[in-house]
Amino acid sequence: MPALPWTKGPFKPAEDAELHVLTSRLPLRKYTDVPRFLMWTLRIRKQLRNAPGCAGYALDAKLLKKTFWTLSAWSDKAAMDQFVREGSHAAMLVAMQGRVGNPKFIETPAGAGDLPLAWSAARERIASLG
Repeated sequence: MPALPWTKGPFKPAEDAELHVLTSRLPLRKYTDVPRFLMWTLRIRKQLRNAPGCAGYALDAKLLKKTFWTLSAWSDKAAMDQFVREGSHAAMLVAMQGRVGNPKFIETPAGAGDLPLAWSAARERIASLG
């Protein structure tokens, strides 16, 4: 499955704005969990289209490695945290509990001028976690 391209969110930052970026690597425990995760991905992308504070998002699915990468930019941490606690994302956290191996998350700043965010830099940020 090819990476889903960067999609602009509803939040339009000023050119000099600093954004809150979340990069994640989500390895699933079993191949049988991949279809379930893909279903949740569709629901969450629908939620992202209208998420307050979301400047953009992307997904890269490495199906043979049963690993999903996410990348999103937000107006601030509060907007990101609100998104995580609501709607499909909150339901996914319950439904996928115990199905994700050792996830990695990193939150970093980025300038609005850096959009769309690059996968190469995102992978480097996760790799720096060890």
